[in-house]
Amino acid sequence: MEDHREHALEELLEALFKAREDGHTPIDPSILPLATIPSDAEMKIFIERRLLNCHHGKVDLTPEGNAIAELLVRRHRLAERLFSEILDLNDDGLHSTSCSFEHVLDPAVTESVCTMLGHPPTCPHGKRIPPGECCRESRREVAPIVIPLKDLPVGSNARIVFITTPYHQRLSRLVNLGVVPGGRIFLHQKRPSFLLRLGATEVAIDEQIASEIFVRKVE
Repeated sequence: MEDHREHALEELLEALFKAREDGHTPIDPSILPLATIPSDAEMKIFIERRLLNCHHGKVDLTPEGNAIAELLVRRHRLAERLFSEILDLNDDGLHSTSCSFEHVLDPAVTESVCTMLGHPPTCPHGKRIPPGECCRESRREVAPIVIPLKDLPVGSNARIVFITTPYHQRLSRLVNLGVVPGGRIFLHQKRPSFLLRLGATEVAIDEQIASEIFVRKVE
């Protein structure tokens, strides 16, 4: 019973976090996409634990509840990125597998997965991955599988995983050139500029842009 209650709580907290991201809280819990709606007794327990606020039948996260929810969402979205990039799972199995995985990742493993993936800012669906301590410290103890393009050896084939440039015009230019997540490239040279081959097209970029493009080396 306790395991069921904790699972229901985690599902509720995660759903409320996502609703808050979209600006939809406080919200009636009955309209949240939950497999099981918590009972009134369970909701009372969650409120007494200071994880939820309730007013006129609508609920929202307390700071304590938000902290737990953020960790759950971080694990879920990192799991999606892991299974998408490493195991090439498609959307059919991605969500359900990640839902199970998020409940078993402990903090140390979560940080290692994040580091291995190069501290991705978003999940495969473009949703923000809440950063952890490893992101703030740019920790590199685990050899990352996803690396900045500037660190890719010359003569390597790679697949673009994500792009982190904050400049919309720069991103638009890259997209127009065909430099997009999922695209395959060959790094021909790094000096005097980075020269990428995308199929029959060659694209030259500078080192700053190369540091904002994250790739996974492929054979």
